Amino acid sequence: MSEILKPIEKRRARRALSDEPIDRAVVEEILHAAHLAPSCANNQPWRFVVVDEPTTLTAVKEGLSKGNYWADPSPLIIALASRPDLDCQIPDGREYYAFGCGMAVMNLMIQATEHGLIAHPIAGFRQAPVKEALGIPETHQLLTLIILGRPSGDATALSDKHRAEEASERARRPLDEVVSWNRFAPKLASSPKPASSPKPASSPKPG
Repeated sequence: MSEILKPIEKRRARRALSDEPIDRAVVEEILHAAHLAPSCANNQPWRFVVVDEPTTLTAVKEGLSKGNYWADPSPLIIALASRPDLDCQIPDGREYYAFGCGMAVMNLMIQATEHGLIAHPIAGFRQAPVKEALGIPETHQLLTLIILGRPSGDATALSDKHRAEEASERARRPLDEVVSWNRFAPKLASSPKPASSPKPASSPKPG
């Protein structure tokens, strides 16, 4: 296995977090890794807000969905905001900013994993109050919140479903269900089969 593949395979979106503070130098290194991501025409559309001040952190957590209750111990949350005109806008209507931001978050998660941290991006939050708490302009989309923390080793505060998922194996569809060579195969257009069969929940299974 190549060295770069090791942290990619190790990375999991776990939920059992410690409230132990994360050293600023570590956070800055994680952000540096994110900032090295490629982007269309080197536009670098990502705008990160690091939240560790207690009052602001509480305000952000109050905007999370109920399914993301597990994020409460997190000592630090990173918000990612952007807007379409910060990146390439292709004449046929494609907007690359979200793709570029996604690559930056992947770099961030890999580097966080190298430091033994959990970096769990979430979609379950109310955008308006979180943007207000962080002073993010209306012109920007708050694309995701990345919950950071050290593993706690104690999953007792999690729901039964989430506690079971903490110890679960990573579920992925077979590669041949998502890849074809030289032409878009009919199998790629079929309705996707679930990688596993979890019950519906407001917060997705750790990926």
